[in-house]
Amino acid sequence: MREKKITIRDIAERSGVSRATVSRYLNGGHWVSGEAAARIGRIIDETGYVANESARSLATGRSNCIAFLLGEPQELLFADANFSTLLRSIADELGRKGMSLIMMTTDSAAESQRNMRFLRAGHVDGVLLVAWHYGARKGLIRALHAQDMPVVVAEYPATEARATSYVHVDDYQGAAEATRYLAARGARRIAMIAGPKGPSGSLDRVRGYTDALAELRQGPLLVERGDYSKPSGRVCAARLLDRDPSIDGLFAASDAMAIGAIQALRDLGRDVPSDVQVVGFDDQQLAQISEPPLTTMRQPFQEIGRRMVDQLIDLIRGGAPVGTTLPLELVVRGSTR
Repeated sequence: MREKKITIRDIAERSGVSRATVSRYLNGGHWVSGEAAARIGRIIDETGYVANESARSLATGRSNCIAFLLGEPQELLFADANFSTLLRSIADELGRKGMSLIMMTTDSAAESQRNMRFLRAGHVDGVLLVAWHYGARKGLIRALHAQDMPVVVAEYPATEARATSYVHVDDYQGAAEATRYLAARGARRIAMIAGPKGPSGSLDRVRGYTDALAELRQGPLLVERGDYSKPSGRVCAARLLDRDPSIDGLFAASDAMAIGAIQALRDLGRDVPSDVQVVGFDDQQLAQISEPPLTTMRQPFQEIGRRMVDQLIDLIRGGAPVGTTLPLELVVRGSTR
């Protein structure tokens, strides 16, 4: 005999709440008490209830689906661990809210146009836009606004800032703190391996380093730009040491570049941290297992993902754009004294 399908009415009865309360829980949890949400969630887990998304879409006019739009070449999704870390955080948060995720990339102008046609067709309710290496393609944010598509950007948007919801970390203060920490640990000639020009986060990290050195009355400025990868960190470190062999402190704008720099320093006969102290940025898993373990500025990726999802859901429901800036945390390990 065919098993009876569990309905929203069944969940409401077993949870001791109204169907409207269950419906609010399934649509993001607004106006549902913590106690009621816990009961509903437990009953859903016990019964294996799955919402009828087709019926819900017809009733609400929404797809209950969100796009994660990587505004950069697809290979960077796999080359830069930060993308996959944030994507996992976002997917987990959407899963908790019963929403689906579509992954989209923009390898070319033609693909960007196809993406915009797909979004205009109403397949998703909103977009989470990430473009850390080169910044979002010119006009992409404006194009999303033009079709009234709710969007949250994982970076301070250089354009359309007032009209755009965003979540980012305090790159300026993070870079300044890393530079000051190197000085406090005795470094007197501090260099920086920066990220590519373009994204606001990359620019802010250079400003933080520059202003901290001015505050410390140290100089000269010693900056080489990489692409956030380990090989670029290795190349940049070798260039910096060639420019100034007296460098005894190095701040890299990503963990991968910091670890590449440590490899270059080892090749040049420099010990880390005895000869040169190194601080990274991100706190990826590789920072914990590097040799020596890497002192770094930790990005709160779980919180970034949660805030992006919450702000996007609020936009979908008619809320106003919100800008969120999150602090970083200095994690001290063996690459500094």
